[in-house]
Amino acid sequence: MVKSLMKNTFNPNYERHAREVKHFEEEYGEDWDGTMIEYDSDFVDLPEYVVAAFGKGNLRAVLQWLSKGNLKEKVNAKWKDGGNAGLLFLAVMKKQLDMMSHLLLNGADVNILNVGDASVLSSSCLSKDISLKAVRLLLSWGAELFEKGEQVTNERKLLYGHKMSAKGNVEVANLVSSELGGRRCEIVSAPNTQDDLVGKTCVAEEYVEISDQYRVTMEFTNEVLLLDANRLKRRDRTPQDPGYYVECKNNRLTRCDFKSNEECRAFIASLGAGVGELSKVDPDAEAKAEQAAADLLAELGLEDLEGPSSSASKKNQPAALGKKKKRGGKKKGRK
Repeated sequence: MVKSLMKNTFNPNYERHAREVKHFEEEYGEDWDGTMIEYDSDFVDLPEYVVAAFGKGNLRAVLQWLSKGNLKEKVNAKWKDGGNAGLLFLAVMKKQLDMMSHLLLNGADVNILNVGDASVLSSSCLSKDISLKAVRLLLSWGAELFEKGEQVTNERKLLYGHKMSAKGNVEVANLVSSELGGRRCEIVSAPNTQDDLVGKTCVAEEYVEISDQYRVTMEFTNEVLLLDANRLKRRDRTPQDPGYYVECKNNRLTRCDFKSNEECRAFIASLGAGVGELSKVDPDAEAKAEQAAADLLAELGLEDLEGPSSSASKKNQPAALGKKKKRGGKKKGRK
């Protein structure tokens, strides 16, 4: 892909591409084009055209890409040229809450790390334009602050809070700095007159320091209560116990709300094998995804970049007479 861009000397990234090709050829030789390279990676590479589609708000193209192949691997795909940022991080930054939920419901790691070993919460909450709703959603799914691959200490968490406050994100700072702020919780004990609340779930909206209590919103009823911290325990959302659901039909996302956790779990159980997979996908999704990719690359002036259809079209073309095929003929190293 990079070598094909070498033909366009007017490309604004030409010099960077030239350096990359030179470095690559020093390691693998000048005849590397067509050589299979094994990459020692646990993650699917997030294609540039999918990132571009996300940036332009073309979620249907993103969902079409997700619909092909192993969904659980794809929801954790990383954008190599973007610091190993993943789809979840992109969804947070674009304030796409339903897409965030859809990814998490299908197995996205809420604490996936980027190239700097920082989690989604760590790398996004210091952004000046961070969405409070996006942070709340991450926290309700169990997001944590990670630095250099390690969960931050309470002291570092307070420092994060100060940094966020300095950027004007006071509400986000208060959430992240408290123990249960933004978390989905289960009520383990209740005031004498409200024993029926035990076992019910809520979201801790705000820590009230003066009374050492949390203002919580009950799930399904939206009732607002003030509860002591010792009456609550975390019950992070999971794909099996999310409290709500986001369906994908014909590459469109629709949120489903329920009257209780039991009803939600029954709905998910009824999906059977469909859980963790995009259900009821348009049968023409693959062709549409390829066309969307081609159109997007053309619009961005990157026709030479290989979209998902290019390899397929090459595969269907007869080999030139007298030309020796190199692909698959040798393997050089692991990277």
